Amino acid sequence: MTDSLRFEQPPVREVTLALMLEPIAKLQTLDLAPLRVEWRSEYPTLQEATPLARWRLSDGDDVEFMGSGVSWPMGLCTFSTESGDKSIKFQQDRFLITWTFGDEAPTYPGFAALKGELLGKFSQYVKLVSEASGAIPIVRRVDAQYVNYLPGVSAQDAMAGILSGWSSGGTFPFRAPDYCGFRIRYRESELNSRVAVLIGVDSAGGEDEAGDFVYSSTLALDAEGEVGEGHDYVSMLESAHDVLTSAFLDVTSIAMRASWGETP
Repeated sequence: MTDSLRFEQPPVREVTLALMLEPIAKLQTLDLAPLRVEWRSEYPTLQEATPLARWRLSDGDDVEFMGSGVSWPMGLCTFSTESGDKSIKFQQDRFLITWTFGDEAPTYPGFAALKGELLGKFSQYVKLVSEASGAIPIVRRVDAQYVNYLPGVSAQDAMAGILSGWSSGGTFPFRAPDYCGFRIRYRESELNSRVAVLIGVDSAGGEDEAGDFVYSSTLALDAEGEVGEGHDYVSMLESAHDVLTSAFLDVTSIAMRASWGETP
């Protein structure tokens, strides 16, 4: 999943790269109206929804209530392509892009291309925010999530394979469950103590062309990196991706990667 790890048929089905920000209290939706004009041709669909809960609460914060006469918080704005295979989302404390790949969507182009697109769009966002509010967005955390599709591999067999290092062929010892899912989280990765990594597997069965049920699963890898004072968030995003790449190699077998057409 780095530039040195490539596949002829990548298993990646969805990628989200997110920049989590210090909340910009003065920012309102109308301040960012020029983005509607700049991005209309590429992202014609615009939706506004209630904002997501803050990604980081201040000390002593639990539940926040809106009082009478208080300024209404900026909503969650989503710009989407016509096909729905790509979307940009932002609010007062985050900026992220989600890409969908496979089937009718484009093929995964590599992390460098996605990172470049994220940073390009974010620079437009930063310029407009600073002009409208006088505040420069400060990135405090980065988040990279990859969702991979494992056709023909049930979630229970994927779990057995991961936990055994695929030494037993990844065979679940009991009868097949209706659903299987599991999570493994490390607060500090071995590659970077500032990056936490989550590995998740879930059932994703469906019917084949003949109408027969086929066991499949999804493999999700999520890395969060804290950006300290004076640190480079771009480097942290790259480090988070390196952590995901290492985790991907740890939880997939040589045979699986060969089936995806791994190239040297």
